[in-house]
Amino acid sequence: MREMGDMGVTNNASSFAASLVRLGRGAFSRVIEGRPAEPAQVLELYDFEGCPYCRKVREVLTELDLDYQAHPVAHGSPRREELVRLGGKMQAPYLVDKNTNTRLYESDDIIAYLNERYGGTRRAGWWLPVPSLLDNVNSGIASVIRLGRGSRCRTQSPRDGLKPLTLYNMEGSPFCRKVRETLSELNVQHLVRNVPKGSPKRAELEKRGGKVQVPYLVDPNTGREMYESDDIVAYLEAEYGARSQGGRRHAAQ
Repeated sequence: MREMGDMGVTNNASSFAASLVRLGRGAFSRVIEGRPAEPAQVLELYDFEGCPYCRKVREVLTELDLDYQAHPVAHGSPRREELVRLGGKMQAPYLVDKNTNTRLYESDDIIAYLNERYGGTRRAGWWLPVPSLLDNVNSGIASVIRLGRGSRCRTQSPRDGLKPLTLYNMEGSPFCRKVRETLSELNVQHLVRNVPKGSPKRAELEKRGGKVQVPYLVDPNTGREMYESDDIVAYLEAEYGARSQGGRRHAAQ
């Protein structure tokens, strides 16, 4: 089931515009020779899709070809209490790296840490250094273009007992953005398998799904796997939306 009509066209156009504003960040792997081995324990990120500071961190995670466990904390999410217990305050993004016992707030501090620990450099989020203020403004414009999608939680279900979904993702993709926004609004935790252009993990995606295309969703709770952003969004709304039978079932778990 695909998004149809003027609303679907407008949604796609604004998502493309947000990607253009960010100049393709989060689309290409920039794994550097001499980078440390893949983390033994997956990184964890408390964030929400509409946050411009969170976007900067997600872009770098993609460019460094790093996977992470996403814990959505959009406005109104019951998971915000968990974040306050962990870090002492409600602020996103918040990175947890159990490999080094590191926990960090502040997007620029997180980016510096990721570049130093997993990229061998302190470059900002792209091929050349970008002044932090300019990067923040630019990322904020991208959020405005999307009219705050992914910023507010639409359910009070903590989603306890659910196995995390897996999203094969490329941060710079306008189609992946639509899926991440929905996951954020529905408060669904998920493992992000980043497969930017140049990533060796693209072979894994092709083997699993039959082709290299993002987004690709894997839901271990139902056994469903699928391509196509609009199909994925429709599935998530039907299975985890507040008004859906699936959403009520999962909320009760």
